[in-house]
Amino acid sequence: MKKPPYYQIKSLEKAKNILELLAVEGELSVSEIGKKLVMHRSHAHRFLATLRSLGLLEQSEDARYRLSFKLFEWGMVVANRMEVRQIAHSFLLDLKARHEETTNLGILDGIDVVYADKIESSHLLRMDLAIGCHVPLHCTALGKVMLANRPEMDVRKLFHKKKLERRTPNTITSISELLGQLTEIREKGYAVDDEELALGVRCIAVPIFNYTGNCIAAISIAGPSLRMTIEKMEKIKPDVMAVAKTVSMRLGFEKR
Repeated sequence: MKKPPYYQIKSLEKAKNILELLAVEGELSVSEIGKKLVMHRSHAHRFLATLRSLGLLEQSEDARYRLSFKLFEWGMVVANRMEVRQIAHSFLLDLKARHEETTNLGILDGIDVVYADKIESSHLLRMDLAIGCHVPLHCTALGKVMLANRPEMDVRKLFHKKKLERRTPNTITSISELLGQLTEIREKGYAVDDEELALGVRCIAVPIFNYTGNCIAAISIAGPSLRMTIEKMEKIKPDVMAVAKTVSMRLGFEKR
């Protein structure tokens, strides 16, 4: 078993584990938290009381704990510092207005895509993934288009000894098949998720580059496959590509 670094403070690690657990579970009692994290009830109560006094947790009328909006506020401060998010936001609004589907900004986080920003479609039937949500790279248009702009060796290292999770019958689960598709995506300049993350949802994504020429994010439009047909994505594609190019240029990218 790997030893933690000498500087690591166990109490902070335990507090982090509580916050992460509540982020997943929503609301839990002291006993439930103690059981899930293998902590004595009195020990768990002290952590929860401290986190609550710091404004990081709230307590419901039935004495169950949940995350407070303080964490959301901190997260949004970080998100707003991201230059790409600030630049892309108005373009996401414009794309949504023109095409009436949900527009997204994704960034890379390990083997996941994090939704850094999104503008919801006004339709009742729409893709429902919140800002901050993590989804796998290999079965999303956002993820694949960012992977396509990384060296093949980096992609292989990223998925070394990691299974490509099957989300739908259309999900790519072979690294060789994924690499082949990434080559095509790199040549075309865009990626498509054809019901690979979730059945009934299609998406098209285009990469965003910064002044160093590195792909740092991607923009996408997603919607139910009933509306987001292959034909519609073909019509949308030039607009999404033009927007991604403009955002990239705002970030100092110059195609050589």
